[in-house]
Amino acid sequence: MAVGESQSGIMDSYLDATPRSRVAHERSVAVMPGGAKGAYHYAPYPVFFESGDGCRLVDVEGRTLVDCANHHTAQIVGHRHPAVMAAIEAQLKRGVVLGGPTGVETELAEELCDRVESLERVRFCNSGTEATLHAIRLARGVTGRPKIAKFEGGYHGSHDAVEISVAPPLGEAGDPLAPTAVPGVVGMAPAAAEDVVILPYGNIDAVTGIVESHAAELACILLDPKAGMLAPVDGFAVAVSELAREHGILLVADEVVAFRLARGGWQQTVGVTPDLTTFGKLVGGGFPIGAFGGRADLMDRLDTRAGPTGFFQSGTFSAHPVAMAAGLATLKQLTPEAFERLDRMGRQLESGLTAVFGRHEIPLTCVVAGSLFSLYFLPDPPRCYRDLVAGERGWNSPVFHSLLQQGYFLSHSLAMNALSLPMESGDVDGLIAAVDSSLERVLSDGQP
Repeated sequence: MAVGESQSGIMDSYLDATPRSRVAHERSVAVMPGGAKGAYHYAPYPVFFESGDGCRLVDVEGRTLVDCANHHTAQIVGHRHPAVMAAIEAQLKRGVVLGGPTGVETELAEELCDRVESLERVRFCNSGTEATLHAIRLARGVTGRPKIAKFEGGYHGSHDAVEISVAPPLGEAGDPLAPTAVPGVVGMAPAAAEDVVILPYGNIDAVTGIVESHAAELACILLDPKAGMLAPVDGFAVAVSELAREHGILLVADEVVAFRLARGGWQQTVGVTPDLTTFGKLVGGGFPIGAFGGRADLMDRLDTRAGPTGFFQSGTFSAHPVAMAAGLATLKQLTPEAFERLDRMGRQLESGLTAVFGRHEIPLTCVVAGSLFSLYFLPDPPRCYRDLVAGERGWNSPVFHSLLQQGYFLSHSLAMNALSLPMESGDVDGLIAAVDSSLERVLSDGQP
């Protein structure tokens, strides 16, 4: 079987198996650009889902799939967790939104502050995008400096201050050790890129040189560890933290995804104490949420009880009580024992996939961090954005669709996947076997 025939056969099987998804997609594109939101789309159209329970999804065709995407990593306790459902239902009986504080937002803030050593105060918003927006505003306001620094390839949301050099074309990205700031989408403020300094992830010498040359105008450095997407660079986070502190630059840790790694988040695992931290995804228990917090002397600038301070953060649905209740119930499940169980399954997956890749003798690797994992057609785990774009991406779609046909739903890019607490060891072994079978099928006639 030729490779082209393999891919064609896999796609034909997908079309045959998903007629209801195709009808639903065609209906959606008539009223929404491209149909569902951009992150959901993959060719020829996405699977539409009917329901979820535990670590399994049921699509509109009635097929059951093991969920290894976890709604962009947010559903760490799985779908319809009894404690989360009970908390949601209890809050709904009291009211959806009541126009004032209910106390549950205080409980969730207390839980976060108890878990994360660097948190003394927390504010809630509606997304990770909002969290980084407000954290950056706070950093600029406190320091009086206009610019921020972020790492090439780092995604911190979809506002103009951060959607810079998220996935820049290499022809526009400049020197790997001194990257050019490249707007991520059209329509951004014309000068947006001028206020962002781009840093090369993993190279502390290059980062030091760039930061020192811009130190007087940098309000903060945003550090996204890319957990489960990039291979960690030992000592890098600590070095960046010390560099920021030396120059009076605030360090903002983006824990929107990495809060999966430990009870106290990624910062606990690497031993850094950021000035501010942003959160999202799992913190809302499946509901829209964002949060940012940190040192009291910084966050208390948002305290307007005595009158206007020039700082402000609010929003109609910020600290939505249903999201607060669901998030609190979710965090209560994330005990040290729960993280150890997730880590154990992560190690099982990494070991099994490494053995599979070795048998096939192809340039395919994985990055696993706790319950987060990504697959790449690369000979070695990527350590920075430039490594990522060097991978062969043409094989992602056939492998994704082959896994789907075997009952495993991953991110269609094969990156930023996640295990969840309802999973068992057998689910992990099944995923390993499915990857093995998929590679056998789509690579039988050659290598990428």
